Amino acid sequence: MKKTNLLVFSLVVTVLLALATGVGAADRIVITVGAGAGLLDALESIKRSFESADPRTAISYTFSSAGAVAAQVRQGAPLDAVVFPAGGDHMDALEREGLVVPESRFIVARDKLVLVVPRERKVPGDPWKWLSDPSVKHIAIGDPRIVPAGVYAMQVLEHMGLDKPLAGKLVYARSVRQVLSYVELGDADAGFVYGSTLFGSAKARAVAEVPPESHEPIIFECAMVKATRHEKEVERFLAYLRSKDGRKAFEECGFEVSQ
Repeated sequence: MKKTNLLVFSLVVTVLLALATGVGAADRIVITVGAGAGLLDALESIKRSFESADPRTAISYTFSSAGAVAAQVRQGAPLDAVVFPAGGDHMDALEREGLVVPESRFIVARDKLVLVVPRERKVPGDPWKWLSDPSVKHIAIGDPRIVPAGVYAMQVLEHMGLDKPLAGKLVYARSVRQVLSYVELGDADAGFVYGSTLFGSAKARAVAEVPPESHEPIIFECAMVKATRHEKEVERFLAYLRSKDGRKAFEECGFEVSQ
């Protein structure tokens, strides 16, 4: 099909869809969702399928660390819902402060923490003992003040008695995705990320999965922001996260979900 004909065909399809649904792009209600950076792939997939299933509503995301998203809510940013890891007490704090709707809050997915290295990096013997080797200069973790993955990582290091011996090697990142970037680029010899964050990376690999008893459970929660003016649209979006299609999107990106 020639480019001109293809363009005409696309325009016709767009018009027919708008007529069929009675909804144009300008008529859609946009809801803004603040989300943890580690959820980017899954939530972008959900955005596409949700907007296809619900032409009345469009989703706009703002991805950052959980701490940064929580700060945006406190500062009155126009967020309608939030989705991020429970670690670091950020969602609990928002609920205590009356900034999210408690009844809307639920666990949307679960994950695990893994120790990653650049794909070509050789790790002799026990990866945990290797971290103390002089050849390992930098270990990337999320900043525990704002990044839940960093909270979990510190819990692991403390459980293993490695927090003090490795303190001088730790490099703090603003998000779990930045941790992965440091490792992929070789700026860090190792790092702690979610299994889902590593999912699909061609430049890093996991050398160990952290013992589950070494940290609190890694769960991702969502909730409606109390200040939203689009309650019905947010309710439909949150319901979609729990739907079969929503759970499938999380699973395809390496998360664990309840059936």
